[in-house]
Amino acid sequence: LQNGRHPECWTLDRDPFFLETSVPGSFAAGDVRHSSVKRVASAAGEGAMAVAFVHRYLEEIA
Repeated sequence: LQNGRHPECWTLDRDPFFLETSVPGSFAAGDVRHSSVKRVASAAGEGAMAVAFVHRYLEEIA
C-alpha cells in the first residue's frame, strides 16, 4: 500500500500479501525485494515467509 491506497497497477479488491509483487500471486524475497538488507539469513527468512503467503494465496483462489 502507498499512503494507505493500493497502487494503480493493483487490480484486486483485497490488500496484497506481504512480499507479494504488483503481479497478484507473485512473491519476492531476498535481494530482489525493495529495501532488502542484503543478508543471507534475512533472505532465507523471507523465503520461508513467502512460502507461507503462497499457501494462503492458493487457499484463497481455490
